[in-house]
Amino acid sequence: MRKKRMISLLAAVVTAASLLAGCGSSSATAGGLGETAGSGSQRKKITALLKGSETSESNMIYGKAIKDFCQQKGLDCEIELVPTDADYITKLQLYINSNSLPDIYGCANGSLSAAAQEIDAMVNIGEELKKIGKYDSMNQAIIDFLTDAKDGQMYLMPNALYAEYFAYRKDIFGQYGLEVPKTWDEFLNVCKVLKDNGEIPLIVGGKENWQLMRYLSFAPWRVTHDGFITGYISGEDSFEKNEAAKAGAGLLYTLGTEGYFQPGFLSTDNTANGELFYGGTGAMMYSGSGDIAKADELYGNGQLGFFPVPDVDGMENMETNVPLHAGFAYAFNKQTYDDVMEEFFQYLCNEFTGLCYDQAKVFSPFNDPVPDSAGAIMKEVYPFFENAKQSWVSWDDKLDSATLTKLVDLQQLLVQGQITPDEYCATADTYVTK
Repeated sequence: MRKKRMISLLAAVVTAASLLAGCGSSSATAGGLGETAGSGSQRKKITALLKGSETSESNMIYGKAIKDFCQQKGLDCEIELVPTDADYITKLQLYINSNSLPDIYGCANGSLSAAAQEIDAMVNIGEELKKIGKYDSMNQAIIDFLTDAKDGQMYLMPNALYAEYFAYRKDIFGQYGLEVPKTWDEFLNVCKVLKDNGEIPLIVGGKENWQLMRYLSFAPWRVTHDGFITGYISGEDSFEKNEAAKAGAGLLYTLGTEGYFQPGFLSTDNTANGELFYGGTGAMMYSGSGDIAKADELYGNGQLGFFPVPDVDGMENMETNVPLHAGFAYAFNKQTYDDVMEEFFQYLCNEFTGLCYDQAKVFSPFNDPVPDSAGAIMKEVYPFFENAKQSWVSWDDKLDSATLTKLVDLQQLLVQGQITPDEYCATADTYVTK
């Protein structure tokens, strides 16, 4: 599933179009999503700002939970849906700057969550989970993903659990006697055999900057978790000094220059690459839980299998080998967190797994059994990350926008062979200073 770049925005008049999915008679005020219960007042409604549309996973999980709870309690609810990333971030920044945040709001773990903490508008979700006995029931990698870098606390609830992995064609592998690769050397050997036999080894949406960056970051993630990217940003580490980072640059260079991606991969977006692979083109694709519905036909025909991110040869790799993240997470406003909201939080946690599998068709962040109704693919993939302890670390979340833009431009040159891995590393290291 793609991670979103967080940017700093000034407060402005919001012109973004948004959808209001009202559950009662309440309407939004000029300052935000209407009045919420203050100290000493009796709550009449719950307000929420969700990123997505009526059919989004956020609305199917959080939106439905809010509506059902309010109906049971005789409360109104007011849910504002903002479907686009840029519009949502602009609106959230406005609410933060005016200190008019709703009871529940989407907020990625980064600069905006830090801004919300500054106005004391974030409940300590980790403590609330412990209070109701749910903390140890949550996937540890998701907790890791949402843990605040500054104080080690958890202020956000996951949207769901999102897993990424490779999908491969069992029938094509069988035709050439290939085994599922466990290391990147084995992966490249599989690619070579496939290409030598006229197959397209690997489908990628090269038009999407994050997809190529995945291949750059796989090796340093498996070896250092967030160690390399944190050290790179601070100037304490570098591509030239870090062997895992150099391995990542070498991997992307080889995949591009040896012709292991499909023709025209740089003009293929994320939608098109899924249509290509699940439509029958190519032998492998980096995929994930968001593509499960697309995978049904090939999987049902016995043609599709899955494998996690390979190990980096000759280096010590961490145990977790499936990138896991929490999607666009959600916060509870500490300023309006009264007894009713505390009761709703417990209700949400109790209903979360059912909403994930029955409504949104995504993995639950809680360690509950995957129900049979979820389907065979979800039950097959779940053991890959059931006991994962460490989360995915997305570079495009960590880097500032200027450095990210430069690295994206540089990776385009690398994958096309216009620069060597050594030249990539040397140039990338000039983008940050200690």
